[in-house]
Amino acid sequence: MTKPKEKTREELQAEIEDGKKKIRQFENREKMLRQKLSKEERRTRSHRLIVRGTGSKRISLRVFAIRATSMRCADWYPF
Repeated sequence: MTKPKEKTREELQAEIEDGKKKIRQFENREKMLRQKLSKEERRTRSHRLIVRGTGSKRISLRVFAIRATSMRCADWYPF
């Protein structure tokens, strides 16, 4: 068996720099994905709150309409 050729100091330094570069790329990619996830979660939460708000508004408008109708039937106007 032959011995593998040993690398020079410059080659090892180049490998280290390449490794550091890949680490920075992966960290930046992770940061971008976390921001994207946060944005999507915020969008989903906002949508849910808007839908709930719309539903409660519809209910309150119906209750108001029913009360107004019952008041009109009794010929009583608080205005």
